[in-house]
Amino acid sequence: MDELRRLYIEIGKKVQKYDYDGYTGILKTIMSQIKCIDSDEDYTLKKEYLKESYSEIFGYRGGLGNFIINEEDDELRDKLNVEFLDNVDKIRRILNSL
Repeated sequence: MDELRRLYIEIGKKVQKYDYDGYTGILKTIMSQIKCIDSDEDYTLKKEYLKESYSEIFGYRGGLGNFIINEEDDELRDKLNVEFLDNVDKIRRILNSL
């Protein structure tokens, strides 16, 4: 769960930096994911919530599945987008393993 928390924080930082206004609802969901991870809630209930709310973040049009980091520097832009997509994939793998 610690790794999942760290990944959500990383993604949230990128969203805030590169397109906060377009993704305020997504950021709220990310924050609720982090609060869930930090809570004393039953592990089974945590898993269910985390898996269900994943689709709210990534699974629909306008979600983070369509998020692209725009930077003028091509090399930096490519690096940041690869890192972002890698973190999204890590989150998916962690949730699938729960």
